[in-house]
Amino acid sequence: SNQAIQTKIFGHRGYPAKFPENSLAGFRYVVAHQIDGVEFDVHLTSDRIPVIMHDETIDRTTDGTGRIVDYTL
Repeated sequence: SNQAIQTKIFGHRGYPAKFPENSLAGFRYVVAHQIDGVEFDVHLTSDRIPVIMHDETIDRTTDGTGRIVDYTL
């Protein structure tokens, strides 16, 4: 077929080069600039609330430590 291949642009964790990763600001930028999609990870807290965080722990991106699953929202 002669269909043109179109590259899709996805924001990986929003736009972490400009905004904190997985932040509303980064996701808003993706939407405002008509990016094709956004990738993010979801983990459950111990009370089964989904939260957006790349890592399974809060160590790297917060001043706390430990696994998300060990915290309540």
